Amino acid sequence: MCTLLIVEDEEILLERLIKTVDWKIAGVDKVIGKTSSEEALNVVMTENVDVILTDIRMPIIDGLDLAEFIKNRQKRPYVILMSAYKEFEYAHRAIKLGVMDYVLKPFSKEEVLEAVKRAVEKLNTENIRQDISNCYEDVVEIVLNFITVNCSRQISLNDVAEYVHLHPVYLSRLLKNRTGKTFKEILTEARLKKAEKLLKNSSLKHYEIAEAVGFSDAQYFSQVFKKAYGMTPIEWRRKATEIETKLKI
Repeated sequence: MCTLLIVEDEEILLERLIKTVDWKIAGVDKVIGKTSSEEALNVVMTENVDVILTDIRMPIIDGLDLAEFIKNRQKRPYVILMSAYKEFEYAHRAIKLGVMDYVLKPFSKEEVLEAVKRAVEKLNTENIRQDISNCYEDVVEIVLNFITVNCSRQISLNDVAEYVHLHPVYLSRLLKNRTGKTFKEILTEARLKKAEKLLKNSSLKHYEIAEAVGFSDAQYFSQVFKKAYGMTPIEWRRKATEIETKLKI
């Protein structure tokens, strides 16, 4: 659902914009009209506004001041300015505030409708991108969980890619983009976390732990562990035991 807020201090023009323009053509489902920026601010605070069509010259708070307030909000509606003059002195500030469009009065219904339509189309594109981004976040969570559960096995990037039905190269890029780590780094981290728990809570030898967490070579496991923790698995266990003993005293 797309909500349009029209802010215009000329009541006749405001009423004409609300009643005579077929906003549904632009993809607008709800239209709210206000004659002052103060009233408009209250609407922005309480309603889910997507697009704002506002006169640039308004009493007390003008259209650019309204845009500046909106700029700092988490959900930021697209702003289209209306003006009876080519107020170029406002152009630089408008660009800095992220104002999307500018409609010069007097304008036709088609002109203002087209401006709002462009804003709605941009909004829809952003929403689609966000949905895709959220979908990717879900995929990454599934992958991370799969790696955590299966890190003791000899799993590969291809195995995980097949599990989530993505191409291995694409999955590799997605993981790097979302986590800042490669598949190998994520897998190694999961194995070391599991090794840490076994070193602390079991009596298994370090070479048995290496095998239990997916390392086929105990010496390599020790090297990787030392690189991550600054000490060998045996040294880490000894230190963890000493700390636990002190806490019991």
